Order: sequence, then C-alpha cells, then structure tokens
Amino acid sequence: MKKAIAARLGFFVRSGHLPALPSPWQLRVGLLAMLPVTLSESPRERESSRRTWLGQVPIRVPLQILYSPSQIGDASGLRQSPRQIVRHLLSVYHEPAFLGYDLQLLASYPGGLAQLIDEASAVARGAGPWAPLLRRMVGGTDYHASLPPLAAAAQRGEYPDPLDLDPRFVTLVGFSRFCLTLPDWPEASFYGLDRERIRDGGWRG
Repeated sequence: MKKAIAARLGFFVRSGHLPALPSPWQLRVGLLAMLPVTLSESPRERESSRRTWLGQVPIRVPLQILYSPSQIGDASGLRQSPRQIVRHLLSVYHEPAFLGYDLQLLASYPGGLAQLIDEASAVARGAGPWAPLLRRMVGGTDYHASLPPLAAAAQRGEYPDPLDLDPRFVTLVGFSRFCLTLPDWPEASFYGLDRERIRDGGWRG
C-alpha cells in the first residue's frame, strides 16, 4: 500500500494540492469512515441508476464484477490501473458530484483521463459487445456521453461541483487531506524496550 500511496498521491503532493502523504494506517482508518458512502448511493444516483432492470443492485453487481473483477477488494482505488478505474466508471453510475475522486485517480496516471474519454465515447456510440449492457447497467441514461467532457475538464484541473455532498469523500485530494487529520499508528519502537531510559533499580520505581 505504501508504494501505491506514493505513486498516486505523490502526484498531488508534487503539484502542491496535498501537503503530505497519509500513512497506510491513516488511509485504512479513512476508508472505514468512508465505507457508508462507498456502499451507498445518493438520492440523485438512485434516481438515475435504478431506471432499468440491469441497474438494480442485485443484478448489476454480478455483471459489474464479471466486467471488472478487480473492483472488489480495493476500496481506495490506489492500486487500480487506469484500465480498471475506467471500467469501474463505465459500469457504475456516478453523479457528477462524486466523480472527482476517480477523475483525480486517473489524473495521477499519464494518459489516464484520455483513456476514459476514448472508452466512454465508444460506449456512448454503442461500440463494442459490452456497450448495450453497460448503458443499461447505469440506468439507460446519457451517463457515458457525459464522461468525456468531465474528463477533459479534469485534464485542465477542473472537477465537478461537490454540491451538498461531504467534501471529505468526493475527491481523492479531499479524502487524503481528511486522512492526514487522523491519528497515525505508533512506530514499531513504541512496543519495544527503551533500554536507554531504564536505570538501575527501575523495578522498584
């Protein structure tokens, strides 16, 4: 996890958008705090995604895993490749306010946002065997057609308005800043003997 944090979040530290890297422990605690958001959907997302049979969670999730198995087991997305992140975005409806997190993940990869533009445009055109299923999995709306302009804006450093959503969980930078505020796990030396401070007679106080 440490390498993934350095690789993905280091991009935002170097660009001045993040003051430091959160530790793996801070990230794991932050993910627990974000879990209710990760496992739910906003009222606007529910309104759009549940318009089709394939958009219903019990039906969509197995198809989503079949399309991109790597989506399971990496809640942070930091260890996902651009292809895997793009597949996640294509198979799950995200309202624009929530897209900043994944758009920033892709921004940390050279060419990541361009890949989203290409693949989302192809699905919107109906190209490829998965396109009809993917369009119904996100409610049969114009969701895929909306992704390329949002990705192009992200290439300029512009991200969707978070609206009324919790700013700690709608962008990768916001989430990382939140993680930095969390207590870190003590260093390994905390659990060892501090021999330099032990004096003769220490057992007697």
